[in-house]
Amino acid sequence: MAIISFSKDVLVDYVPAYGGNRESDNPCVVRIRFVPYGRVQDYSRLVAAKAKGLSSNDISKINEITADIQKKQFIENVDSVDHFMLDGREVKDASLFYEYAPKELIYEIIRAMEDSAKLSDGQRKN
Repeated sequence: MAIISFSKDVLVDYVPAYGGNRESDNPCVVRIRFVPYGRVQDYSRLVAAKAKGLSSNDISKINEITADIQKKQFIENVDSVDHFMLDGREVKDASLFYEYAPKELIYEIIRAMEDSAKLSDGQRKN
């Protein structure tokens, strides 16, 4: 069986499994780019560069830097969102989605953008 992947420029309509979303009649769909391992390493190097000079005791600062880079990765690779409701209105913007979506949903999307197999599994079927 072949291993299927995506180029970094292709947008994939991903339907998260979070909260039974995939079984919904009108599921939330996140249009994302695959983030290959080399690009994941680039984000890791950004964290290391920003944390350079900090001691290992500066856990809160290191966590803050990591969270900022994770948000950067998310916003750079999520093109749009459909059917995510916030206070009765639809949120389509990646940065607003990142701010208001549940933590586990955000983590699921990050895992999918970094793993072509997970991205394929959640790809919207027409």
